[in-house]
Amino acid sequence: MSAKPLRDMGHLHARRRQARRHRHLRRVDVGLAVLIAAAALLLAPGVAIVAVIALVVLAVCLVSFAFERWRSRRG
Repeated sequence: MSAKPLRDMGHLHARRRQARRHRHLRRVDVGLAVLIAAAALLLAPGVAIVAVIALVVLAVCLVSFAFERWRSRRG
């Protein structure tokens, strides 16, 4: 009887570890997007071009988030 709760706890720890990893990846994606957008604003001559580039970077991050959520739900 005591072996089953230990197995359940191991599974729970694995799920929590995976959730922490996904949260970390999201933070890295958002951080990179902000960093690239800030660098583009400082370095680019035209603000309109920078806005377009920043929107593209943010769109790529959103696609990355969606892919990670889809992948985590699949398996």
